[in-house]
Amino acid sequence: MLKIIHTADIHLGAKFASFGDKSGQQRQALLDSFKKIIDTVILKKANMLLVAGDLFDSNFPSYDTVNLVKSEFKKLNDLGIFVAVLPGTHDCLGAESIYKREDFADGLENVYVFDDPNVFCKEYESLNLALYAQANTSNKSSKSPLEFLEKTDIKNSNFKYKVIMAHGSVKIEGKSAEDDWPISLSEISKSQADYIALGHWHGAQDFSFGKTKAWYCGSPEITYQEGKGGIGQGYVLEVDFLDDVEVKTVKISDKRVEELNLDLSAFSSIDSLYKEIEAKADPNLILFVNITGMADQNLIVSEEALENEFKDKFFSIRVKNSSVLRMDDINEHNYPEDMVIGQFVRIMQKKIEDAEDEQKKEILKNALKAGVAELEGKNVIK
Repeated sequence: MLKIIHTADIHLGAKFASFGDKSGQQRQALLDSFKKIIDTVILKKANMLLVAGDLFDSNFPSYDTVNLVKSEFKKLNDLGIFVAVLPGTHDCLGAESIYKREDFADGLENVYVFDDPNVFCKEYESLNLALYAQANTSNKSSKSPLEFLEKTDIKNSNFKYKVIMAHGSVKIEGKSAEDDWPISLSEISKSQADYIALGHWHGAQDFSFGKTKAWYCGSPEITYQEGKGGIGQGYVLEVDFLDDVEVKTVKISDKRVEELNLDLSAFSSIDSLYKEIEAKADPNLILFVNITGMADQNLIVSEEALENEFKDKFFSIRVKNSSVLRMDDINEHNYPEDMVIGQFVRIMQKKIEDAEDEQKKEILKNALKAGVAELEGKNVIK
């Protein structure tokens, strides 16, 4: 039996500017997750680790990061476990490729990098395995990363196991671009491979087609976007070659990503809205809050205020407010002119009438609603 651990899109060295003061913490989490992957390979008694692209976030990782990768690969090498690495799109095999400056296989006979775009196959006689791949030579391309298969003869290979690594986007309308190293389902089906280890999409998911099993493993740690569907980030794949190919997810990251959709029409106050968000509080959760619906002026939501209120209760929280506030109750007849609030309403309504475009009108309307709510003592701007 052959057992492989399949990973990709680790993105060591990613900056994580969107995480603010937690960016350094998440960069360290990537390094920790890489070490955890190595431990998982050993624990699972796997024969091989496949890295299907984007081991690094760019071709300029730090000296310490490069040395960490080499030392972790050495652990596997010394145990007789094979490692195969494919350059992806972030760490592509271009003129300035990290794989041209650093030899990750130096002194490590069981480590192999597809660092020659003209080499498509690495044979492992002790595993009865033929491994096929071609390095991505640029960040973008309209060519399929499986195009090289036309130059190979997988079908007539004498090896029992036939595995491919490929870094690109399965062609699905609305999910992939024509210049994002496109992979068609027919290419997967016609490949003659037992398993295709896919990289590039950050969510683990199954794209098996025909007789060929094909999976994205997703990023083992939270990286960028959640990743075009699937079960999300935070996993590697354990691939067992028995009578059939069996694929199991193995959790690596403690973090997770969720979306919370809130319709303001369902809430009676800003406090009830805050309680709904607080119920999700988790230091390992990256939460995206989408606020929609129509609301009264006592439910004016400030994206910045919400994020500041909850930044210490989540690993990260991002709020998008697409709600529309009602204007029905705000007119000069409801607010006497001799009161401050009445003067404010009249001044703002005149500004709205004189606004030159719809965007400015919307800004002024929101300012009117927020101002009225505050002058009425509702404290909606936290």
